[in-house]
Amino acid sequence: MEQALKALAEELGCTCAVLHAPSVSAECVVPPLSPKEASRIDSLTRHVLWPMARKGGEPQILNRARLKRGAPVLPYRIALAPVMLDGRAVGVIAALRNHSQPSFEPSAAAALTAAVAKIQRSLSAGVGQTGIQRRPDLRMEVAQHLKNHDVLSVVYADLDQLHAINEVSGFAAGDDVIRAVDRTWQSLVQPGSGVASRLSGDRYAAVLFNQELGQAKQWAERAREAIAALEFRGRRSRITASVGVACLPQTGEFDHALAAAETACRAAKDRGRNRVEVYESADVSMMRRHEEVHESRIILDALEGDRFVLHAQPIVALGSTASPTHYEVLLRLPSLDGPSLSIGDYLKAAERYQLLERIDRWVIDHALAILAPRAKALGELGMRFAINVTGPSLSEPQFAEFVASELAKRGVPGSLLAFEFTETAAVRNLRATQGFVAKMQEIGSRIALDDFGTGLSSLIHLKELAVNQIKIDGQFVGDILTDARSEALVRALAQIAEQLGLETVAEFVESAAVAAQLRKLGVRYGQGHLFGRSQPLEDTLAEVLARRWARPAAVGG
Repeated sequence: MEQALKALAEELGCTCAVLHAPSVSAECVVPPLSPKEASRIDSLTRHVLWPMARKGGEPQILNRARLKRGAPVLPYRIALAPVMLDGRAVGVIAALRNHSQPSFEPSAAAALTAAVAKIQRSLSAGVGQTGIQRRPDLRMEVAQHLKNHDVLSVVYADLDQLHAINEVSGFAAGDDVIRAVDRTWQSLVQPGSGVASRLSGDRYAAVLFNQELGQAKQWAERAREAIAALEFRGRRSRITASVGVACLPQTGEFDHALAAAETACRAAKDRGRNRVEVYESADVSMMRRHEEVHESRIILDALEGDRFVLHAQPIVALGSTASPTHYEVLLRLPSLDGPSLSIGDYLKAAERYQLLERIDRWVIDHALAILAPRAKALGELGMRFAINVTGPSLSEPQFAEFVASELAKRGVPGSLLAFEFTETAAVRNLRATQGFVAKMQEIGSRIALDDFGTGLSSLIHLKELAVNQIKIDGQFVGDILTDARSEALVRALAQIAEQLGLETVAEFVESAAVAAQLRKLGVRYGQGHLFGRSQPLEDTLAEVLARRWARPAAVGG
């Protein structure tokens, strides 16, 4: 892959050529860049070029690119093309020139196409840069030894700090580390005693023949020590590995055993990194980690297969007979054997495996794709749709620009959207959150602080964050008819919000009696099953635009 990028950079006279293929954990940039420039290129590739490539199937030439309408021209001339495997985009290859260099000619598309073809062949073969064993071949070897009734153990390793090498020394240094680990990993498995593989990126697997768990753990310890001892330019690399070990029963499947070893590896990371753990089904924390590994794969499959569905739930003015104009957009995952599942069911796994920002971007992208064709009509009706944003996205400086750029590109006014986040998410990086709030309000969107009242310092953050709305957590709402403290807290929150000029929304409103009491306490809006369950966003929009909402008697009046 590196050679293909070098050839592309030389042919087009580029500042650099980049491969970013997150779906198969492949990353490369040539030639080596300074840490500052590498970070800038990495951010541009991940947050701008990869989303662009994912939507289009053809090479694109961008000699004057902007993040959004009216923004300055980017300091690069860009030629990019998607990298495809099995009919889907798994990454992007991009050639970049400084803006002072000549524009790319249309013929650059042919050079991109040739480079993409070489990289796709390499990725399709699944061969690492040192020719390390492919995963399909690994599975075939395992199947043969299971037929022979051999005792098999599976080892799974994940490098601990490769991203630090990439950020400090550049991707080229990270590629050197991967090559060295490839060689080390392979050399530790003697011919006939097992097979070694790099699964993708910085993750490795080995299957050891005729070795019980105790022997496999000893092998894993040797591998861990060998990786930690690697040197580059006369210095220790500071790269370590967390390693998990599991047995492969005669009646079992390789993928299940590999998942068990991966679970043990995650436990090794949780327990300090640079260590070996053996999978134990009686270990409660390891079993939970096993579940999270499974859940993370469900999320990845849903993201890559566009299997998520957007729903909407109304937010209703208490005591009003008017049709709802505010909705919260909710993410659902259809289930084959029951009702659709909320992303909340997988939230811990999504956070642990750093998928939250990717989920947020998916929601923004797909929500705007649905809203854009109807944006003008929805705007005339005064509609607003609230989208949840997680902590990692709030902390990412490029996320606000991504949102603004997508709105401008699709012609959707910012006033059509609101953004919700929890206090916990906001305080992860308060300064970055303040920047996000300012940017969203600049383009006309509103901001809501979700689950209000559950944090330790909610009132302080009302002062620090210029929000427009607070959503009172449902745990205070459900029992306001029977618990005097809950009633007092809701009344106090409503009074504070009124003094600050903020709207209040009570969550989880389930009965007319609760709605009536909320209105007496000064809460302006309610959300919950009393007013409507969530349904697909497309269905909600069809009803809104067809004026299908009935005019019920005032709730809580």
